[in-house]
Amino acid sequence: MTIVPGFPRLALVLALVACGDALAPEVAPESTAAPVREFVDLMNAHRASVGCGPLVWHDGTARVAKRHSEDMVERSFFDHTNPDGESPFDRLRNAGITWTRAGENIAAGYADAAAVLQGWLASPGHRANIENCAYTHHGVGLDHGHWTHLFVTDPRD
Repeated sequence: MTIVPGFPRLALVLALVACGDALAPEVAPESTAAPVREFVDLMNAHRASVGCGPLVWHDGTARVAKRHSEDMVERSFFDHTNPDGESPFDRLRNAGITWTRAGENIAAGYADAAAVLQGWLASPGHRANIENCAYTHHGVGLDHGHWTHLFVTDPRD
């Protein structure tokens, strides 16, 4: 991937079917950063517009997403796979979360939550994750402009 300084970056989507029910609020908890709550509201409104139900917030998945965003900042990389070779699916498993389906979107360099959503919707792979009605739960991580959005179906931790 060629990275052009000053331009927002997106990384193509990963999706996988494996194994894995937790109920949680449909929106990000009040303790979550305002830009993340805004993104969740916008993203779930978009899902509704295409006939999908809202994604339910899953705390464990959100912790994994947040840690990946922090890791990308701390170790200066931008990828689904971290420098240790761990994929999003490895990170979920290592956190004790099982699932039947999972995917991840990452982004950096966007001004705000609406811009991140629009960037992802302009990319076919990212849009496919957002509009995949089979996903039921999610978590979003944000650290210094680095976004990670993890999608899961039937999470257990």
